[in-house]
Amino acid sequence: MFLRLFALVAALLAAAPASAVDIEGVRLDPATRVGDASLQLNGAGVRSRLIIKAYVIGLYLGAPVETPEAAMAAPGPKRIEIVPLMGFSAEQFTEPLVKGMKKNLPPAEFEAMQPRIRAFVDDLTAVKEVRKGSRIALEWLPGRGSRATIDGQEVSRFVEGEDFYRALLAIWVGNKPTQDDLKLQLLAGRTAR
Repeated sequence: MFLRLFALVAALLAAAPASAVDIEGVRLDPATRVGDASLQLNGAGVRSRLIIKAYVIGLYLGAPVETPEAAMAAPGPKRIEIVPLMGFSAEQFTEPLVKGMKKNLPPAEFEAMQPRIRAFVDDLTAVKEVRKGSRIALEWLPGRGSRATIDGQEVSRFVEGEDFYRALLAIWVGNKPTQDDLKLQLLAGRTAR
């Protein structure tokens, strides 16, 4: 009897859904959907510089990964979710994105990607302002491309090429990430609380 009860409790605990992550008062769900795919929170943390905490960020993938290479090569849809901890102008948000892409791409690849980068940035700067607490999603949907949404509203056209999404992802988990400890937190579910 005791063994059956123990087995039942163990099975229930194993089947329990992962809990949400709370970072700096921002809740990130353990799972989300992009298109018709279910994604899991791979890791999350805070982008900070000196004493300023800029935003909470989470990486959602179809299956857990531990390396930048595995994150870049992960099949299917992907999502980077960003929640600002302060307000930004659209330029203050997009300028570090472009710089991060430039740091992580070979010069010729960055130059070849310029038309797509400009189109994406133009769409985002049309938003004018990114408010504290907004939910910004940078998503990859196979067969469609990369797009940005804010609070569930599409704010960019789809940008073709998975190489473009990998360039976005490299900003945080590439060879020259914006923040080394944040890179570790985004990989393998290592979250800062």
